[in-house]
Amino acid sequence: MMGSPSPAPLSSTSFRDDEPVFGNGHQIRDGFTSPVFGDVGRWSGECIGRPANRQPAEWEISFSEEDPLINVQLREMAFAWLNPTHGVLRRTGIFLAAEPMGLSTVKAHCLKLQALARRGAEMGLGGLGGWDKEHWKLIVADQGAELDPRTVATYVNGVRALRRVATVVSGVDPFDDPWDGLAASKVASQEHEDESAETDGLSTPDIPPITWWAMLRAAWTYIHVLAPDIFGWREDLQRRTAELPAPKPRAERVESLMSDDLDALLNAWLADPGHLVPLLAKEWQGSPAGTPIWNTLSRIITSGRNQDLFTARAGRLTKRVAARRTAILAAVGDGRCLTVHGPTAGRTLGAPPYQPQSHRPTPGAELDEDVKSWLADPDNRIPVRAVDDLHGKAGTPIWATLARQIWGPRDAARSYPCLKVNRARSAMIRRAMEAGQIVLVHSTERSRAGWRSLPMSCSQATVITRTDGISVPWRTEITQGELDDELRMLRAACYIFIVALSMMRDSEVQEIERNPLVTYFGSPAITSRKTKLDPARPELFWWISEPVAEAVAVAEALSWHPTHLFATLEPPRQGTRPRRSEGRPRNVGRNGITPSDEIDFFIERINATRDRLGVDEIPAAHVRPHMFRKTMSAIAAREPDSEIAVGLQLKHVARRAMANRTSHAYGKMDPEWAKEFDQELEHAAALKLVGLLSARRGGEAVAVGPGAARLHAGLDMVIETMNNDPLLRAQIADERVEAALLASEFPQLHLGTINHCMFDAPQAECQDQLPEDQRGQAPLLGACEPARCRNSLVTRSHAPIWISEEEDLMEMAKDRRIAPPKRESVLIRLSDVRRITDALKNEMGDGF
Repeated sequence: MMGSPSPAPLSSTSFRDDEPVFGNGHQIRDGFTSPVFGDVGRWSGECIGRPANRQPAEWEISFSEEDPLINVQLREMAFAWLNPTHGVLRRTGIFLAAEPMGLSTVKAHCLKLQALARRGAEMGLGGLGGWDKEHWKLIVADQGAELDPRTVATYVNGVRALRRVATVVSGVDPFDDPWDGLAASKVASQEHEDESAETDGLSTPDIPPITWWAMLRAAWTYIHVLAPDIFGWREDLQRRTAELPAPKPRAERVESLMSDDLDALLNAWLADPGHLVPLLAKEWQGSPAGTPIWNTLSRIITSGRNQDLFTARAGRLTKRVAARRTAILAAVGDGRCLTVHGPTAGRTLGAPPYQPQSHRPTPGAELDEDVKSWLADPDNRIPVRAVDDLHGKAGTPIWATLARQIWGPRDAARSYPCLKVNRARSAMIRRAMEAGQIVLVHSTERSRAGWRSLPMSCSQATVITRTDGISVPWRTEITQGELDDELRMLRAACYIFIVALSMMRDSEVQEIERNPLVTYFGSPAITSRKTKLDPARPELFWWISEPVAEAVAVAEALSWHPTHLFATLEPPRQGTRPRRSEGRPRNVGRNGITPSDEIDFFIERINATRDRLGVDEIPAAHVRPHMFRKTMSAIAAREPDSEIAVGLQLKHVARRAMANRTSHAYGKMDPEWAKEFDQELEHAAALKLVGLLSARRGGEAVAVGPGAARLHAGLDMVIETMNNDPLLRAQIADERVEAALLASEFPQLHLGTINHCMFDAPQAECQDQLPEDQRGQAPLLGACEPARCRNSLVTRSHAPIWISEEEDLMEMAKDRRIAPPKRESVLIRLSDVRRITDALKNEMGDGF
C-alpha cells in the first residue's frame, strides 16, 4: 500500500525556483553545483566546502514538508540570509551586512523559528504570519519556560533575524522588535529571574585543574609511550588479515545489478512486442484477478537475477518502482498480457528460479581437503567460546569464525554450514579440539564472539609501572576489536594534547592537513585553516612545543586520509560505486571527528583501564573542545606580556580593538586555578629547600641574613620530626615527603633572585611603604631591604650576585669624579652589601 503523498509545495512571490542558494558571496567548489531555491527538502552546503569538524548531516538545512506554507517561509528566510545583497532585498528596502550569514547560524535560526511556528499553532495562534509584538513575546516565553537562558537567547536572535527580512517572507507581516532593542541575554535573564544569562567576560568555564593535569598526562602516555606498540599491532593484524585465503574463483557467480541496470533490462524487455505481462486469472494470496504477477515478471525480465524489480519497500513505493509499475500497466493497457493461475505461474511461463549472488556449489571432497590442510598446521587454532553467549555454550567452536580462517572472509558465509552439519568434518574439528588445538575467544558487547575477538599475542609490549608498583607489559594479547579501541584512544589522545596546548579552535585542529610542521619567526609552529568568521579560510600559524609536534606526527601516522590528520578510523571501502546523482565516491570514510564523543570515550576508558596503564584517574568533569582553549589561556596569562602572546595564538589580533577584551577574558582565572597556582608556588619553594635541608642535616649553615636564624630553626625542626617518626625516617630519601614537611613549616616562603623572603607581615620592612589597609597581604618586592628585613635570608646560590655588587660598589667608591652625596649613598649601600658578604664568608668559609 502506498503512503499518502506530501502536500504540493508553494511557490514564492520573492524568489524563483531556479535561483542558486549559494550565489554572490560564496565560492563554489569545482565539480559541485549549488542547490536551488526550489529544492523543498534540504539544502546541502557541500558545494561551498564542509569544515572538517562538521558531519555531512550537520552541513545541510532541512525543511519540513508537512506544511507547505512553513516550508516556503523557511526557505525564503534562509535564502535571504545566505544572499544578503540579492536584488529583491535591495528593492524592498532590506539592507543587510554584505557578508552572508554562516550556514550553521542559518540552520539554527530555521530550527528555532520552525519550533516557534509549531508552538504557536498549538496555542491556537496560527502560523508565523500576523503575529504582533505581544504574540512573539508570549510564544518565546512559553517555548523557553523550561530551557536554559542561553537557549532562550537563541530564540530571540532567530526572531530578530526574521524581522529583518520579513518583507520578502510569504504571509509574514513586518513587525517591530518585540523586546525594544533589549539585549538577547537580558531578555533571557528576565524570563528566568532566578538565573543570570550574563557573565563577566566569557561564559566558557575552565577545565578543573585535577582533571586537566590527569587528562594531559594520560594523553601523553598514549602518544609518547604506547603509540609504537599500537602501530606495530595494527601492522601485524593487517598482515594476518592479508594472509587469509584468497576467495576462490566464482565461475557461476551472478553479478549484482544496480538500479539503472535493472531499468535498462526492463526497457529492453518492453521494447519487444512479443513479451506479454502475466496477470492473475483469479484472486491469489490477497491480490485480485487481473493483477500483474510482479515477482514472477521480475525474474523473467532479469533472468532470475532479481525478484524485487516491482516490490514496495516498507509498504511504500519509491518513485523508481512506481515508474516501473506504470510502464508495465501501460503495456497491459495496450493489450500485451496473458492470464495465468498464480500457483503455477512460474512453471507455465518458464520463469527462471531466483539465484542469489552467493550461490555456488562446492564439491564436498574439496571442503574436506581444505579442513584437513588447515588443521595440519599446528599454528592454526580453532576458536572456542570462553563463556556462554546467545549463539552457543562455553567450549563450543565458533563455526563462522573458523570458516573465515579456513576459506577467507569472502567465502566463509557460504561454507561455514558445511563444517557444522557434515559429520565427518565436525568429527575432525572435535578431535583437534580434544588435542588442545584451540584458542579461547571472549565475546564482547560490540564484537560478540566473532573473528574480531580472536586474540593475538603481544610480544615485546612496553613495560609500564602499574599503580600497585609492579612493572609488567601493559598488554599480553589483543584482538581486532580491542585494537580498534586503542586506535581510537590514540586518536583522541592526539586531539586532546594538540587542542589543549596549542590554543587552537576545534575547527582549526580538524583542518590540520599533512606535513603541517613548519618554522614561523624562528620557532616551531603548525599550519592550519581558520574557518570561523572567515569564508576565505586563510592558512595561519600557531606556535607549538616539541611534545605537541610529536602528537602531530603520531596523528599523521595514524590517519589514512590523503589530506587531513583527523578522520574516521576506517577508510572508504574498496570498490564502492559512485553515486549516480553526484558522480563522486560515497562518503564511507571521511575527514573529521566528533570531539565531544572522543573526549568522553577517552576519559571513560582511561578510568576503566588506568590500573594496567599506570596512569592516574581522571576526575569526572564536563570537558568540551572550547574549554581547552580557555583553560590554556588562563595558564598562559600568568606570564609577562601574556595578553599580546595569547591574542596572537588565539587569532584575536585581526581585530585588535576587541582582541584586548576577548584575550583578557580568555585569560581570566577561576578560583580553582588560582588555588592551583598558589599550591604550585608553595611546592616549588619547598623543593628549593630540600637541598638546603640535606646540607643542614650535616650541620652546615645554609643561609645568612636577618632571617637566617628562623630558617635554621625551621629546618632543624623538620629534621627532628623526620628522625623521631620511624615511617618518615624510612622515607628520608623521598623528596616528596621532605617537600610536604617543608611546605607546612614555611607556608609563606617566597623565592627571589637576590634573597628569599619568609614573609611575616609585622616584621616586613616593605610593608611600611603601603597604606594601613593594604598591609599584610603579600611582600612588596620592589621595596625589599634584604640586608635589614628580618624576613630576608641569603643562601649560597645568591652569593655571586652579592659579590658582584660589592665589587661594583667598591669601584664606584674609588671614582674621584663622583659627587659627595652620590658617594655617601654608595658607601651606605656598600655597608649593607658587606653585611651579607661578610656573613657569607664567616658562616660558609672562603670557598662559598
